Amino acid sequence: ISSKSFMPFVWYRIALGVAIIALVAAGVLSPHAAESAG
Repeated sequence: ISSKSFMPFVWYRIALGVAIIALVAAGVLSPHAAESAG
């Protein structure tokens, strides 16, 4: 795997992780949403 084709995936994963953490911190998403829904 060349680093040139792999970096977009790395940046995508980092951006997705930061977005999820931000939503959880803002209270938009709950880490226990699946448990409370059941």
